[in-house]
Amino acid sequence: MKKKYLSQLLCAAFLSVYLLGIHDGKIALWSGDDPEPIRVFPYSVSMLPKEARKQLEAGIPIESMEDLNRLAEAYLS
Repeated sequence: MKKKYLSQLLCAAFLSVYLLGIHDGKIALWSGDDPEPIRVFPYSVSMLPKEARKQLEAGIPIESMEDLNRLAEAYLS
């Protein structure tokens, strides 16, 4: 059981190529381990609910285009 769970965690870590987070108070997208975002969106996080800000502060891994589309709709619309 533990081995399967660890394997799933490792696979998820390697699949997460992009990360959605906060840069200078705005929603931003990072690629890999690059310290600079590849895109900063013109949306201030101060307008988001507290829970959404907490999630973005922690960083939200993007594992697929479906994830990116879902999160873009949730945070950027």
